[in-house]
Amino acid sequence: MPRLTRATLIGATVASGVTALLGLTWLLGLWPSPYTVPGAALLAGLAGPDAAVVTHVVTALTAVAAGIAALAGALGTRGRVAAAVLQLVVFGVVLQGTGPLSTMGYLVAMAMPLAVVVLLVQVVRRYPVARWTVGVPGLVVLLVGGFLARDALGGILRMLGSGLAEQRAGLLLTLLVLVTGTLWAAVGVQALAGTPAVDRATDWVVRHRKAITIVAATGPLPYALIRLTWLTPWPQLGFDLDLSTRIWGLTLSSGAWLGFFLTLGLIRPWGEMFPRWMPGLAGRRVPIAAAAVPGGLIAVTLIFSTVPMLVLFSGQGLVEGIVGAIAFPCWYWGPALALAVWGYVAHRLRSDGGSGDDGDGDGGADIAHRAGAGRPAEALAGRWLRDDLP
Repeated sequence: MPRLTRATLIGATVASGVTALLGLTWLLGLWPSPYTVPGAALLAGLAGPDAAVVTHVVTALTAVAAGIAALAGALGTRGRVAAAVLQLVVFGVVLQGTGPLSTMGYLVAMAMPLAVVVLLVQVVRRYPVARWTVGVPGLVVLLVGGFLARDALGGILRMLGSGLAEQRAGLLLTLLVLVTGTLWAAVGVQALAGTPAVDRATDWVVRHRKAITIVAATGPLPYALIRLTWLTPWPQLGFDLDLSTRIWGLTLSSGAWLGFFLTLGLIRPWGEMFPRWMPGLAGRRVPIAAAAVPGGLIAVTLIFSTVPMLVLFSGQGLVEGIVGAIAFPCWYWGPALALAVWGYVAHRLRSDGGSGDDGDGDGGADIAHRAGAGRPAEALAGRWLRDDLP
């Protein structure tokens, strides 16, 4: 078994074991179950939180058994694919709620102030012209604005602190399920890698990856624009907003804009080579995992959130439901981002593997032969893990 496949299986098995143990603490009453929160999971709303916890534990233990069997060589390709599908269906649909999307969005938003400061500092350090037109003025605005809005910022910090403390069980479950789901999705992909159907699909995705990535990049734009309206007298999807809420809306919007630009990075040169303003990394090749892992995690988050969000919107009026589906377009954003990441990885494996045209241009017809015929995808993947990652 290739090292990459074994490492993914070990990670998925361990994550499933932790997920099962967490579920057992809820089943035994040692820790409050997050499935008791309204809207936490579709099954909890239909059959009750106890049924959700039991399903959670049984499914996670099944994954542990499947992982151990696969590592021992007793579970073939079909078995690994079936195990992956089971985990994705149960944890991605049956036991899923709207938590993953809000959790991931809030975590990204919380990191945005630091990211903006680091970016402005690097502009000051690396770009002589932009230093005085962008970098220094931006830092001054942040410093003065932070001082003037210190009370509002304090309110945001208190809100986030109390929210994280109150929702820690649900937050832990959300992050654990997302990581576990991403790992099992990778197990399924690795099991199918190299089959004729997947090779043909990969060729198609690589040929159309630019258009797919642009579609995926539009996913966060409605939310980003809506949250920017919170800075105006006509806020959308909000009312009676105080200064703290308006600042938090700007932070949420900045996180969505970050997603827009990083998604475009999957088809831009700086998605393959670190730009010069990156400290200690300028000019180096971007490790494939540095884009594929976070991109895949966000794609899984969006896909897991699709059904719960659509169910939520269906319970509203027609107009409100359409507005919600446009503001939070998980239904196309998640699949498009997954395909964009797929295309990025395949493109990088082929271009880094020594092939010329990877199918983006006019020479896509013989892509499979010129992209390393006879070299399994997992062998190429193992090579980029060895060569690219520090």
